[in-house]
Amino acid sequence: TMRFPRFVRRIFDPVTERIPVPVLGGLNRGRLWSLASSGSGYASGRRADPQMRLLASLIAEGDVFWDVGAHHGYVALMASARVGPGGRVHAFEPGARNAEVLRRHLRWNRIGNVTVETRALGAANGEADFGGGDTSKMHALGGGDERVEVRTARSLIADGEAAAPDVVKIDVEGGEADVLEGALDALPDTVRLVIAIHSAAADQACVSLLEKHGFSVLATGELQRARMSGGPWAGDPDLLAVGPGGTPGELVEILAEA
Repeated sequence: TMRFPRFVRRIFDPVTERIPVPVLGGLNRGRLWSLASSGSGYASGRRADPQMRLLASLIAEGDVFWDVGAHHGYVALMASARVGPGGRVHAFEPGARNAEVLRRHLRWNRIGNVTVETRALGAANGEADFGGGDTSKMHALGGGDERVEVRTARSLIADGEAAAPDVVKIDVEGGEADVLEGALDALPDTVRLVIAIHSAAADQACVSLLEKHGFSVLATGELQRARMSGGPWAGDPDLLAVGPGGTPGELVEILAEA
C-alpha cells in the first residue's frame, strides 16, 4: 500500500480519520473503520487474518479479553463480538491520538462492552515517554515525547480497576517481557496468552518468564522459522502460552487448525 509523506498525513489524517468505510472481509466484516487507517489490509479485512483467527479461536462468550497494544481497535472490535454482551474487553492504548481513533471506531459500531484504558502496561507503576516509530502502529514506551501513565497488570487487578483476563493479546513493539513481568503472578491459572515477539532477545526473555511461572509455551510456525533463520526478524511472530492450570493440548489443537 502506498504511503503518503508524513507531512501530508499530518494535514489530511485529522479529516479522513472522521470518514467511515466498511470493512469488506475477514472477522470484522461489516464493521465501520476510519478511512485514514484503511490501508495495510484493514478495510479489506485481510490485515493479519491468520493471527486474528487464532485469537478468535481462543476467546469464548463471556470471557474477559485484554488487548494490550490496541492501536485503533481492530482486534478489540473482533474480540467484542466474540465475548458477547456477557463478556468484557479492556483495550490498552496509551497514545492520545490512537485512543481517540479507537473510541471513534467503538462509537461508530455502537460497541458497549469495550473499555479503553489510556495507560501502558509495564513492569512497574510510574510514567514513561511514548511514541516514536515510522507509523502509529509502531509507537512504544521509551520513544517519542508523549508522557503516559504506566501500570502493572498486577496493580490494576488488585485495585479492582480491571477484571482479571481469560485471554490476553500483547503487542507492544518489544516491551512484551515488561508487561509479563508485571502481570504473570496475578493472572488466572487458566489464562491464555498470545504474544507478538519482535526479536530473539524478546523471545528468550518472554519464554524465560513464562516458564518460571509454570506456563506452558508453544511457538507458532512463523516463530519457529524466525528462530531458525539466524538473522534479524522481519516480523513479529506469535508465541502462545497457557497458565499452569490450563490444558496445553488445547493450544496444540488450536494451532494445528489455525
